[in-house]
Amino acid sequence: MKKMAKAFLSIFGASCFLIAGAFWLASCSTETLPKIDDGSTWEKAIEPGFGNTNNYAIVAMAEYKGTLYAMTRNEIQGAEIWRSIDGKSWEQVLFPNGVKNGIYGNPWLSCLWGSMIVFKDKLYCGFSSGHQGTYLDSTGAEIWRYDGSTWEPVISDKKDKEESGTITAIAGCADKDDAITAQFTDSSKNWAVDQWKGGVLQITSGKGEFRRFQIVSNTANTLVIQQKEAAGTPDEYTVCGKQTLANSFPAYEYTIGEVMTGDAYEIGTGNDENGFGNFWNKMITEMVIFEDKLYVSTGLNYEYGAQVWYTEDGDAWTVTQPTNSFGNYHTDAKYPGGNKPISTSITSLCVSSASGEPVLYAGGTGSSGSEGGCSRVAKMTDTGWELIVDRKVDANDTGTNESGFGGGMNCSMWNGDFMPWSLADFKNRLYVGIQSLAGARVLYTATGSSEDGNWAHSVGEDAQTPNGFDGKRNTGMPILYQNIAANLFPFNGNTLYAGLVSVYAPTLLATQETLTGAHIWKTSDGTAWAPVTRSGFGDKHITSFETFAVFKGDLYAGANKGSVDGPDGLNPPEGGMIYHQTSSAP
Repeated sequence: MKKMAKAFLSIFGASCFLIAGAFWLASCSTETLPKIDDGSTWEKAIEPGFGNTNNYAIVAMAEYKGTLYAMTRNEIQGAEIWRSIDGKSWEQVLFPNGVKNGIYGNPWLSCLWGSMIVFKDKLYCGFSSGHQGTYLDSTGAEIWRYDGSTWEPVISDKKDKEESGTITAIAGCADKDDAITAQFTDSSKNWAVDQWKGGVLQITSGKGEFRRFQIVSNTANTLVIQQKEAAGTPDEYTVCGKQTLANSFPAYEYTIGEVMTGDAYEIGTGNDENGFGNFWNKMITEMVIFEDKLYVSTGLNYEYGAQVWYTEDGDAWTVTQPTNSFGNYHTDAKYPGGNKPISTSITSLCVSSASGEPVLYAGGTGSSGSEGGCSRVAKMTDTGWELIVDRKVDANDTGTNESGFGGGMNCSMWNGDFMPWSLADFKNRLYVGIQSLAGARVLYTATGSSEDGNWAHSVGEDAQTPNGFDGKRNTGMPILYQNIAANLFPFNGNTLYAGLVSVYAPTLLATQETLTGAHIWKTSDGTAWAPVTRSGFGDKHITSFETFAVFKGDLYAGANKGSVDGPDGLNPPEGGMIYHQTSSAP
């Protein structure tokens, strides 16, 4: 079938079509795109969503063995992987057993965010599950690796099966009953007492498939389990029935199915399970290689705080210290140990030589609470993470080393340098692309230290390029800027690109009618920025440029057609895009 597809390509040249059953999509458009601000030329590299409008976005790309790989976000069927040897004709990469979506048919693995990297001659893919918010809406993040023909689970429930069986009896599983825990019995078992304490129960069949519960204790044949769907809720009831749960901000609902006797289950323990053994690690946010080790960060862990793990061989993993949220917490009795994590997401990792030698840096979110919100930044030392942007970084409460790069206790998503959306090393400076509803910004440091006055704005505040890069507000909700985040990407050592995120939040009246097409901007010196496109290459429904990659020396950009933090796609849905820069600016 592949030979037949290639034959059709040679006959039809620049046509685009889908061959049923072969999973080939030929996307051969050579049309030069309109409205390129800097004089460069770009073309479409795929048809929208690889022919599937449920593929809202391209969230990760990487070159591996002379082939360009792309990961899609798919909220309906689960994420997909595609590849191309020429950047024009594409083949869907099937998962084990010929599965097309969600690795093993898990639609919850939708990949709102995702990551790809080549390590030890394998392609590592970080798959995510869930959305922004204090409700779980997730089965936990997973990592799989690929050698060009075979998939292998690395961090996944599918890595091993420590115990499995069938539920023969259920007790205490009603809402607001006598206890917040419930009991599942499997009469065929004869376990040691508390053999599975601390593990995760996974439902593997029935209407409640993919649900998971924490195991509090066990007897010879009965598991005491605890539901954990809402962060900061120590008295959450374990409910077996169908539940529809509503997240307040961003606003969305999701439904989990009923668990019944006769349903199959598995038990997992250890850090090789989903989310490195903690299913609250919803997202794989970044993968980087530092000192020949693969580092991986997690996101949207509202209950315990985000983590960074590393491996030297791809199999044995170690969590960096402190284990969660850089050891940084608000005081809040509703959270485990009275600690509400400040950095629920570690949004980005970057190796930078800003200090004069390579150092691993991490950007962390700042949740609301007693220690104040907004951006945190940490660097890796011999003893673990050291915060260089934080409220407690020094004895005073002034300077750009304070939380939110000086925003302090009054900083919020509405007014300050709220979230370090992306990090990049460019010309021996460390750059941070900021997410803020008060307009996207970019900051940089020339030293990477924790000293006062160490950071300056390259975009926003007092820089020559205004907040949001163009200073414009959203027409549906003028309190919001149109451009609210920047994905940074250095290219060929001489240009730093910023793919912008447009605000698309229907519940806040920033609807698709207010979209104008996401931007790409660039700079050659780190301070003077120029637009590449300010109209989504002529497509006003491009909500963001999510990811960049270099393939055969050329620049590729992956684009989103949905919300960047909630499940919202366009109505009707439209597929994400990949664009190829065919020539740079004259």
